[in-house]
Amino acid sequence: MSLAKEIAEQPRVLRRLLADGSAEARSFGRDLRDAEHLTIAARGSSDNAATFGKYLFEGHAGLVTALAAPSLITRYGMSPSFARGAVIGISQSGAAPDVAAVLDRARAVGARTIAITNVARSRVAGRADAVLLLRAGRERSVAATKTYTATCLALALVASGCAEARGRAPIPTAGLVEAVDEAVGLGREAARLAVRLGRARSLVILARGLVYPAALEAALKVKELARIWTEPYSSADLAHGPIALLGPDTPAVVISARGTVERDARDLARRLHERGVRVHAITNDERLAERSDSAVLLRAAPHEAMAAIALVVVAQLLAAELARRRGLDPDRPAGLTKVTRTR
Repeated sequence: MSLAKEIAEQPRVLRRLLADGSAEARSFGRDLRDAEHLTIAARGSSDNAATFGKYLFEGHAGLVTALAAPSLITRYGMSPSFARGAVIGISQSGAAPDVAAVLDRARAVGARTIAITNVARSRVAGRADAVLLLRAGRERSVAATKTYTATCLALALVASGCAEARGRAPIPTAGLVEAVDEAVGLGREAARLAVRLGRARSLVILARGLVYPAALEAALKVKELARIWTEPYSSADLAHGPIALLGPDTPAVVISARGTVERDARDLARRLHERGVRVHAITNDERLAERSDSAVLLRAAPHEAMAAIALVVVAQLLAAELARRRGLDPDRPAGLTKVTRTR
């Protein structure tokens, strides 16, 4: 039951990171004030968190941010120039050789480098100028849960420090722990949503803006744990072709938070219903919940970026329940190991 235990630990992990790591993270962010560009290197769940970081650094700190393509360095020997910029390498285990390679190349040209990891004495930590520890405690389950949400918060704290150093408003973290605590308690609601999804052979998970990375992570968790072919899309990208594939046989899960794009999510639900798609929601927007065939409704309403972290926790519960309903053990997903080393 390590997965269930680690999902439940998330409020405590985030509270600890806020208490013990916030000042350090914001200081690292201030060190990025003069960077002309930022690159984030990561794989798997960490790469989904990196997408979240891209939204935060570009939107709040005004720092142009790219996601690294590590194989350009490790396979093709075609390194981009990181000069006059900064690089953040993310690896929950700290063991990722390709992320370490990106950090190595960045340091070689004098770029500022930061590692975000849960393991202090690790390959990735040893390659960076500064290390921000997630302080999540050992994560035993194969599927990342508490390290994913901690990584998202870590990125928000660094981006917030960078934003302040550039004369912009910080990212509010108030209410995050309370929202995640509420999300952890929504297991029954997640189980009911799993029942409504039934024996669907495929799913789409949709979101937009700051919540889009939550769709990426939710889809990964459903694929890992329940072995259901699940495609994540930005609702904007969905309109550019993939929507033609949707119909009664492919349910949609819309993840949305109150905020800038809440109306987009409601409009999306309406358009999908018109196509005969069964629409389900994970949201803190009561009006979207009312327009969905079923929904898990979070009552907390922190800043949109913080809500995105809390909504992922509900998706973790859903993925685990979908696995159990298919006779699978979410603590032992087939064919996967805790640490994946790609080069």
